[in-house]
Amino acid sequence: MGGSNGFWHSEPMTNSRRLRQLVVALTFVGGALAGQAGIKSERMLAAIIEHTPAPRLVTEGEQLQFAEKSAAQLPDAQALLGVGSSMEPLYASNTAVVVQSIKYDDLKKGMTVVYIKKNGRRVAHSIVGETHGGFLVQGVNNDDEDAELVTEKNFVGVIVQAFASADTAFRAQIEQRVAQKGKVRNGNRA
Repeated sequence: MGGSNGFWHSEPMTNSRRLRQLVVALTFVGGALAGQAGIKSERMLAAIIEHTPAPRLVTEGEQLQFAEKSAAQLPDAQALLGVGSSMEPLYASNTAVVVQSIKYDDLKKGMTVVYIKKNGRRVAHSIVGETHGGFLVQGVNNDDEDAELVTEKNFVGVIVQAFASADTAFRAQIEQRVAQKGKVRNGNRA
């Protein structure tokens, strides 16, 4: 699979289990800026921005603690910490995310989901479509959809919260591009 790959630490929700941290490979959505690979549809990017929560900014080193506290308050939720540049540009490196299990039937286009590939790796990509066998997902920075579908059997959950010590300009850029396209379509050039 092309695009942004990175290693993530799946962190249990309690500090007492922190030493038993399980390292899992997790591919996260990458970025699609003008002239780069990835999802080019403004409508799809807008849906991803709408359904993928912006990070709450916290002090460096406290990202996972905030995610663990948040996950502990939600049913069927877990905290994951992203390490490296594979999370950019939606999230800066070292962003902790809260992944919550929801009903499979409640999934919709634009949601960023975590699923387990056949090789056992966890992957976080955005839903870009639906087909008879499941949901089509794609990393924002990937040219192609994933070879595997998200199904009821491999679905883990959706990203419902994020905590970072820094943010990227990606969301603002996409929102601005979408707003400009809307103004042009409506004849209100700015």
